[in-house]
Amino acid sequence: MIDLYYAPTPNGQKIVLFLEEAELAYRLIRVDINKGEQFRPQFLSLSPNNKNPGNS
Repeated sequence: MIDLYYAPTPNGQKIVLFLEEAELAYRLIRVDINKGEQFRPQFLSLSPNNKNPGNS
């Protein structure tokens, strides 16, 4: 299972569409970029440049 750290931006939605089309199992974990959650240590450990989306 893929954990997708996701914000509803065009780049985030592209990955969700790919996962759906590829029929891969995934879990969405919402990252609220308006609250700065992309700067939290748990997100930065997955995406050091705080780019959305991130996965583990």
